[in-house]
Amino acid sequence: MALLAVVPASVVASVAGGCTAGVTVPVAPTEVRSVSTPTPDVSLTPIDPGPLPVVTVPAPVAGEVARVVVTKQGAGKAFRNVPGVPVAEGRTYTVEVACAAGRPSTGTSYAVYDAAPGTWGHGEPLYSRPFTCDGAVQRTVHLGLPAGKVQIDVRGLPGDAVTAYALIRPE
Repeated sequence: MALLAVVPASVVASVAGGCTAGVTVPVAPTEVRSVSTPTPDVSLTPIDPGPLPVVTVPAPVAGEVARVVVTKQGAGKAFRNVPGVPVAEGRTYTVEVACAAGRPSTGTSYAVYDAAPGTWGHGEPLYSRPFTCDGAVQRTVHLGLPAGKVQIDVRGLPGDAVTAYALIRPE
């Protein structure tokens, strides 16, 4: 009767002088570990994205309530706020916005604030809404606002924005 023993291959090799003929040595499965390397950020923007969209700021109209015009100035931006006439009670208004940048951006928004003396820059906006900075003119219509002075601002402009505006006009 033969007795079969499981002996590590290194022991068999040292006992048999390196000869392992006729000896069955079980081999444990090896564990394969993959090393995860971070995937680099990929931009799908073409190297030459083409010309920037052109945004033309419209001329003021009678009854305009407020506007802000943003232009590129060196490495930053210049904001020019232009107050208009106070909001008339019971009247509805249209907000018109547009923005041009090297790449379209969806993180842009406008906000309408109370502009009574001492309130500018304080408190929550009366109304705000996101818009896409892609060169297209976008409008919010039938907007009712409280009577009095208001101001409009744009927020979240992309770093490569060259022109943007937001204005409030009567309908």
